[in-house]
Amino acid sequence: MTTRPSLRVEQAELRARMRTVGMSHDEIAVEFARRYQLRPRAAYRVAHGWTQTQAANHINAHAARAGLDPDGAAPMTGPKLSELENWPLPKNRRRPTPQILALLAEVYDTSVHSLIDLDDRENLAPADNLLLSMTPKTARVGPEELPKPRRAVQVEIVGKGIRPPTPGITSPAASLGGGFDRQAEMFDIGLRLQYLAGPSTQTPFLDYLDVFIEDCVASYEARGPGHLMPVVVRQRKGVQTLVEGWQTSRDRVRLLRAAGRLSGLAGYMAVNLGDFPLARAYCVEAFTLAVAVEDSDLAAWVRGTESLCAYYAGDYRLALERAREGQTHAAGGPQATRLAVNGEARALGQLGDRDGVREAVGRAFDLAADTELPEGMSPCISFGAYSLARIAANAATAHVGTGETALVQSYAQTASGMPGADRSRWSDVLITLDVATALTAGADPDPEHSAALGVEALTRAGAAPIESIRQRGQELARRTAPWRILPAVAELAEVTQTLPRGASQ
Repeated sequence: MTTRPSLRVEQAELRARMRTVGMSHDEIAVEFARRYQLRPRAAYRVAHGWTQTQAANHINAHAARAGLDPDGAAPMTGPKLSELENWPLPKNRRRPTPQILALLAEVYDTSVHSLIDLDDRENLAPADNLLLSMTPKTARVGPEELPKPRRAVQVEIVGKGIRPPTPGITSPAASLGGGFDRQAEMFDIGLRLQYLAGPSTQTPFLDYLDVFIEDCVASYEARGPGHLMPVVVRQRKGVQTLVEGWQTSRDRVRLLRAAGRLSGLAGYMAVNLGDFPLARAYCVEAFTLAVAVEDSDLAAWVRGTESLCAYYAGDYRLALERAREGQTHAAGGPQATRLAVNGEARALGQLGDRDGVREAVGRAFDLAADTELPEGMSPCISFGAYSLARIAANAATAHVGTGETALVQSYAQTASGMPGADRSRWSDVLITLDVATALTAGADPDPEHSAALGVEALTRAGAAPIESIRQRGQELARRTAPWRILPAVAELAEVTQTLPRGASQ
């Protein structure tokens, strides 16, 4: 007898099919509302694959980032969201205000009008309906951008045909039109400059390439590899047409170095997408170019990325080998710190070498003492030096492998406590997962707290996390599996089952 899959499994499979053929969350929500008789707000939540608790966590996190919840009170809960989704029946349910609707629209990446239906319109207060009517139908409007309610005298003036000034929407993206993509626009600028460069490369185009690469590094976590990698690859292909041409020797060195960095960026992003063969291919190309222009820093960076690739592919001995080889190119420079703590220490941790981990971590901090470091949490993909926060975060990961819970917690606290460290969403999630995993080790494990931390972290990571988050989430689920009877552990297992490999592609 064939049993029908659960509703959640059925919806997850349908969602995956629709995403595979390129359908947007708006289109998925419409289909879910029709097929499962869902109200609009519930349909958008289910279209993202979130439970009410997971959606509430996303809403609270977004409110905190936007400055709407500066005290971190996290006012949204699963039950509150349930009331908001089902209003107006019965009448005692929580009423969705225009500001709450705007917040939901930002989190669900849709317009305010997509989240309301006839029942809402007929039961909203006149002032709220008026406020919503002032919002363009297709605009993505945040709560802080929503027009303020007009005073009664303004409404009366409008009724007489005299229109007072209408508050404008101040979003930079909105002012540039819907769907504006700044990286794509930068790429188009490059095409125009490349055309002007003619048969030989000129300084303006080379300057542009440097700016493009720096911008990709700075915006990587905000955009993610799924969005940025196609643009980087297109830029790399465009540069190749000039590589095959003629330049002065000075320009050629700059051009090949830029080509190597673009290939390196593509390789790093492929690691985060879980495509390790493609990552290795890009790294081979990047390393070849680095050697050709005698750029030892770039060569060391590429070996570090190859070590990262081997680590997440599960080949810890190769990860260690690549990191140590990279040290010969780094020669004690800025990349030496990354190679020690991200390459050597983490690989040694997985190989169970406690003394080796401590030596590599100590060496990384010693190297950092003689280097001018960036503040906050330096970009994970940066070609520059690691910040203290990122060194500490990697040290925590290394000690997870050796089961030293106290050291994991200490380094995690150091990393999170650095000013500006909280601006790195991925690092914050990974640090939380490391602490959660460490809590499963030792003589007195705390699996319930560990699983709860894991669920919270994976919820913040979103529906399509990078490979490192996916792997660490699944590792945490494996470690807590013996306590599956606990509700938090069962929820963690369910959440990790919805983490598809290469979801960001």
